[in-house]
Amino acid sequence: MSKRTSQIRQKLGQSQERYQAVLQGLVAERGPLIRGSYGTRARLCGVSTCRCARGERHVSKYLTASDGGQARQVHVPVSDEAEVAAGVARYRRFYEARAQMAKLGQLQLELVDDLGHSLLKPYPQNRPLPPAKRRGRPPKGSGHGPR
Repeated sequence: MSKRTSQIRQKLGQSQERYQAVLQGLVAERGPLIRGSYGTRARLCGVSTCRCARGERHVSKYLTASDGGQARQVHVPVSDEAEVAAGVARYRRFYEARAQMAKLGQLQLELVDDLGHSLLKPYPQNRPLPPAKRRGRPPKGSGHGPR
């Protein structure tokens, strides 16, 4: 086998190891996922004798997420702050890992295609058949197809 074939196999194995590690992280995830952004908001209450009138604003925690195309905010009570913050962090990690798996899956398909091409043997020797053309849609950014 050629050096190129060995390199492709090695890259494919490394990609599979990374994929498995990400998958194990997803499977090991425990606890609920909470969609949205968790943040703090400082506000004025409007009472002229309140401390917020002197610049010490009231601080509240909110969960913000889209609902039917509209941004919606929900107040998070102090008793739920830790649970919501952890759930939002888990949600982000989960979907970042999912995106990473999608990229690794695409890379693996490309490497499998490269491996197949590197293993092709021209036949017959004197006038070989051409290699198969790529099937399906062209890859993104390849410059093929309509824009």
